[in-house]
Amino acid sequence: MAWIDKLLNVSVNRILIKLRYEIDQRKYLGVSHSKVYDWDWNAIRFNRIALVNSLIAKTKGIETRYLEIGCAGNDLFDAVACISKIGVDPASGGTHRMLSDDFFATNTDSFDVIFIDGLHHYDQVKRDTVNALKVLNEGGWIAYHDFLPADWKEHHVPRIQSTWTGDCWKVALELTEASGLEFKIAAIDHGVGVLRKTGGTVSIPDYSARLNKAEFDVFIENFDRLPIADYTEVLTWISNAPR
Repeated sequence: MAWIDKLLNVSVNRILIKLRYEIDQRKYLGVSHSKVYDWDWNAIRFNRIALVNSLIAKTKGIETRYLEIGCAGNDLFDAVACISKIGVDPASGGTHRMLSDDFFATNTDSFDVIFIDGLHHYDQVKRDTVNALKVLNEGGWIAYHDFLPADWKEHHVPRIQSTWTGDCWKVALELTEASGLEFKIAAIDHGVGVLRKTGGTVSIPDYSARLNKAEFDVFIENFDRLPIADYTEVLTWISNAPR
C-alpha cells in the first residue's frame, strides 16, 4: 500500500541522515570540545513565539508589519499575531519561496519587527542583519533564533546533527559592540537575540577576519561578553522601551 511505502521511505531517510551525521561527527573530531552548557530550554515556559508576540504588542499590535526569514514548518509564522506578514524560505513555509538575499534585492517594503532564522551560517546571518536593518522602521525590532549553542556539535558548520544552532553567535558578538542599537540575548529557546534600532547611524564592527574560522572554543572564551538575560529581564526591557 502507498502509505506503507511512504512510511518505509521516511524511516530509511531518517536512518541514512543519522548515519551521515555520525560519520561527519567522527570526521570533525579534531575541532571537538568537552564543554557542554546544560541549557534546559523545555523547562523555561517562554519561547520565541511568546517573545515575538511581545514585540508585536509593543509596536503596533495587529497593524505591525512583520517579516520572517526562515519559516520551515510555520511554527512561529502562523502564531504571530498581526495582519501584515511576509515569510521568506526557499524550501517551505511563509509566503515567498526564495532565498533571503533574493528577497532583499527586490523588496520595497519596510517592517516594524523582523525575525531571522534562515541559514545558520555566520556570513548569511550577517548579510540578513545588514539587509534587515535597511528596511527596519525607526524604533523597530529584529529578533534571531539560535544564538546559544550547547556544545561543539550544535555549533559546527557544516551541520553534523539534527539539533543545530550553527555559528550565528558570531553575529551576536558583533552586535554586542555595535552603535545605534540596543541588543540582548534572551536565555530561552536556544538563545533568542533581540535588537532595537534606537536612532542615528547603525555601525556594526566587522570581526570576520578572526571569526570566519572560529570554532566552539572561541564561543566559550567570549561567553561572558554576550549580553545574556533571563526572559523576565528581556520582557521588562521591551516593555520600557519608547514606542
